[in-house]
Amino acid sequence: MTLSERIQTARKQAKLTQKELADRVGISQTAVHKLECGRSKSSRRTVSIALTCGVDPIWLDTGRGEMSLIGATPGMNQAEFAKAAEDGEIYRAPIFARLPLISWEDASRLCEEPVDSFHPKTVEAWIPVAPRSSDRTFALRVPDDSMEPEFQEGEIIIADPTLPGKHNQFLVARMEGDSMATFKQLIVVGNKTYLKPLNSRYPLIDVQGAVKVCGVVVGKYKEY
Repeated sequence: MTLSERIQTARKQAKLTQKELADRVGISQTAVHKLECGRSKSSRRTVSIALTCGVDPIWLDTGRGEMSLIGATPGMNQAEFAKAAEDGEIYRAPIFARLPLISWEDASRLCEEPVDSFHPKTVEAWIPVAPRSSDRTFALRVPDDSMEPEFQEGEIIIADPTLPGKHNQFLVARMEGDSMATFKQLIVVGNKTYLKPLNSRYPLIDVQGAVKVCGVVVGKYKEY
């Protein structure tokens, strides 16, 4: 992308208007407009613009590396950024190019405490896929053979926690009273809810309480 495209992308990700960005950076709205339409080819304020939008200043200025700057708070100044980076609270990770492969314990906690990103220390690996999903999407290894033949044990599924979950969809979900999430197909018949394993050797689960959706499965990934 060009500088103008990167600035526009960063501003929209931060959900700022041109005027809001201009006011926070300390420049005119006309200056932001010129940058975004390509009439201005450079700016001394790219670092301030990047920090205001919460993206990587190197990416914004040069296009190198990744856009996402996890841990950066939109609007932070350069001193705050430098301190947070020194403390290890800010690190670079891609938004869409790869997905974090997390543990089932972390997936279970997502039912109660949604997160916007995962710290590298809690990520087993980064999965190089990009399905149509939100930037909170994560990956998990299929833990057993209960969803065979469609999903083999050890395969990697991709789940989006921003989706609500509908009849016949595959879910990473946690039943009320359980501490660990499970991977099953959601079946809704009238006022009854079931979690269905695809492997006939496993019983259909009659859900008596609430089902908390940790993520709706939007795809799977397999390495050879």
